[in-house]
Amino acid sequence: MLSSLEIPTGLQQGTLASHVMPHLRSNPLDIPMAMLYQVDEQSSSGSTIYLRDQIGFPAHHPLAVEKAELSSCLALFPLLCETGNEISTHSVDEKFAGVEWHGHKDELTGIHEPSTDFSILPISSADRVFGYLIVGANSRRPIDKDYNQFMKSIASRVSSIASALASAEETRQRADRLEKELAESERQIRYMAQNAPVGMLQVSTEGKILWVNHMYYQITGHPGPETVPYNFSFLDMLVDEDRTQILGYWQQLHEGASRIEATSRLKRMFVSPNGEPDHAFMLSLAFPYVVNGKVQSIMACFTDISELKWAEASEARNAAEARAAKRQQEEFIDIVSHEMRNPLSAIFQCADMISNSYKDVSHMDAAEILKSNVEAANTIAMCASHQKRIVDDVLTLSKLKYMLLSISPRPARPAALFGQQVVKMFEADLMSHEISIKTLAQPSFASNNIDWVAFDSSRVTQILINLLTNAIKFTRGEAKRNITITYGATLTEPEKNFDKEFYWVPCDNNFEDLTLNPEWGSGEQVFLTCAVTDTGVGMHAEEIPRLFTRFEQANAKTSIKYGGSGLGLFISQQLAEKQGGRIGLSSKLGQGSTFGFYVKARRSIGPPKEIRPDLAPASSGGSFYDKSKAMQVLLVEDNLVNQRLLKKQLTRAGCVVYVANHGLEALEILRQCSCWHEPVEDAKGLDIILMDWEMPVMDGLTCSREIRALQQSGKIVRHLEIIAITANAREEQTQLALHNGINFVMSKPFLVSDLLSKMRERLSGTDDGMNFQ
Repeated sequence: MLSSLEIPTGLQQGTLASHVMPHLRSNPLDIPMAMLYQVDEQSSSGSTIYLRDQIGFPAHHPLAVEKAELSSCLALFPLLCETGNEISTHSVDEKFAGVEWHGHKDELTGIHEPSTDFSILPISSADRVFGYLIVGANSRRPIDKDYNQFMKSIASRVSSIASALASAEETRQRADRLEKELAESERQIRYMAQNAPVGMLQVSTEGKILWVNHMYYQITGHPGPETVPYNFSFLDMLVDEDRTQILGYWQQLHEGASRIEATSRLKRMFVSPNGEPDHAFMLSLAFPYVVNGKVQSIMACFTDISELKWAEASEARNAAEARAAKRQQEEFIDIVSHEMRNPLSAIFQCADMISNSYKDVSHMDAAEILKSNVEAANTIAMCASHQKRIVDDVLTLSKLKYMLLSISPRPARPAALFGQQVVKMFEADLMSHEISIKTLAQPSFASNNIDWVAFDSSRVTQILINLLTNAIKFTRGEAKRNITITYGATLTEPEKNFDKEFYWVPCDNNFEDLTLNPEWGSGEQVFLTCAVTDTGVGMHAEEIPRLFTRFEQANAKTSIKYGGSGLGLFISQQLAEKQGGRIGLSSKLGQGSTFGFYVKARRSIGPPKEIRPDLAPASSGGSFYDKSKAMQVLLVEDNLVNQRLLKKQLTRAGCVVYVANHGLEALEILRQCSCWHEPVEDAKGLDIILMDWEMPVMDGLTCSREIRALQQSGKIVRHLEIIAITANAREEQTQLALHNGINFVMSKPFLVSDLLSKMRERLSGTDDGMNFQ
């Protein structure tokens, strides 16, 4: 029997039971009963066993359990667990009742004799258990050494068969798994190729398309598989100039080149982010598919690099523009340095002349010396004003760059601004160059009944100052020196208020319509127009577009001959556009120029007159301001040089000046004034306070808040006007100052005459309602 238990080889298949049990049945005397259990290694626990076949057990016998866990207490399973990897022999007991034994027959009764013992044979290899074989012992042979050897031989042969079958099954499963994995991998690769973001192409050696993915059609614009195929159809997607190059690469691939990378243009058009159409670009990587040293086909991958090419070209343009901008900035710095140094040189020389004038007293008339000093002082003032304009331009440019420049509408009379206020700033300059200036209101101004309107008068003033500055600069050297300011208003189409040949600067920005915001009110929308005409040098038509570029002037000689930073007109354009308007000009060489602009505004009513406690009858000591008396001023300034100079000029103007070095000293001085609620011996009179902002110990804003708190509590018995004198000139800073109790902000630098004028206006209640200058 043992010799018949052959170990399967090669591709022999079958179950363990089919290889073992028939041979056991062939020897019923030695194997009168048998059960073959096999472990299911694929089960979740790994210890589930199944009854694969049996000899001698009728259906539903308690010992012939079909399926159970090895750790189960059913039938003979506890003995299986005890056996482990060693053969064990046990006595047959009552559990075997009903077994149909197949061994020796009793000669008298003809009934098969039952076994008195049975053995459990582990089917295993190394540490791997395949199952268990339970066999009944020959009823007429003793359980001795020969029996044990017989059991070991059966166990060994069955274990070898199980191991061989398991190996064959594992090999088959591994082959099936590898085949499935290969098929799945192929499907995945094909799916990936079809959906890859790159185009893929395979072409026969004759140039016929064998396979392409969807992206190839999308990138190249090829009409698709529905067209009739023909050789080299893929070349038709290229522009004619690039086809010859690609055919050359094709030949190189057939002659041994391992791979070729190429950039080519397609007939398909690409629309760039700026909306301009151009030929699409693609990057190709081609390589031969070689089998046994022979090229079978050509494969290629394609990437759409149209955006990359556009970006490279754009970057090149941007780099060129950046270099040009850097050059312009360098030139701008040179110009600003030149513009700052020239007046500085004049200031130094005039100051030196004034400081050394006492040496000339012995041999020059005193009146002549005074006249010379006055001229020097006027020159210093003019140079300082020129420097201030440059600094203002640079600061405004910085605000524009970082979006910090705000438009703040207030009710104002445009007739006063265009007709008087701005012109007054240039009186000295106009007189020194003998330039005649006049202002004209267009009929549209009266016909539209323009009086008070809401607009940002400070920004409009800034535009007009820039235009007048240029007009004076280019007119002062001419034989005929005339400047005319023409202003008007219209409800629609403001550009019709200007000449037809007017060149309007293209709008670079898309600013929102600020007049729709609540602070502009609900009045009717109007357009304010203004033009400044001069009899200056004029310019060529090709020079006009350059004027409104930052850091640019009409030509390279302009800054040398006339000076300037090249910022004024650029800033004016930005300010006009932020207010819903535009700026432009007309000019002829040798005949002068006209610069004009318009802005949006809304009809408004005049601001209410401010009623101050010191202007109304008051029971707490308030009185009307007496213009015949000297103004009594508290100057709060920490800079000793500014403090000394301003006190000297105010005193010379007839003011009585008290000085404090910081806010805390100012509060102490107030306790010594007549406005204090407690009587003070030799009390000082006080009309107005001039307050610096940035000071040690206590700054100007804190001091102003304290003064208003003392006034509110009754410790200061009447209203005191506070004018801030500060270099903090931004709109947000002005509003912060007003919020902290300051009545008016006077920006440094300023003329003392302007300060005195504003002080008198604040005390008499005749100011124009503005709260900064």
